[in-house]
Amino acid sequence: MNTDVLRAWAEKHDIENKTIDSFWSYINSFEEEENEAFFDTEIDKNQLMLSISSIGLFIGSWNKDSYFQYGIDYITSYLAVIYNEQHLGDYKLFFTLDGEIFDDTFLPV
Repeated sequence: MNTDVLRAWAEKHDIENKTIDSFWSYINSFEEEENEAFFDTEIDKNQLMLSISSIGLFIGSWNKDSYFQYGIDYITSYLAVIYNEQHLGDYKLFFTLDGEIFDDTFLPV
């Protein structure tokens, strides 16, 4: 399989910037809606290191009986969230093959 095709797709759809921008929207929305800080400890959000760790293509409906299924093929970007050399978790952003965002989540370590 040629991963250069996926890399070109990610560059064409500006996946790195979209993922970072969506991460900040995710954090800000949580803090506004919940009226509390997203991270448990005293973390200076300006000191967070954000880096795309991987991008993957998924077949979303391989098994029609699967519990976790979107019913479409999709691409996920993974953003590592680091603070003071500690990995806090990964932000995942889900894209259709057309480059549209359709879901996101944060997975704490």
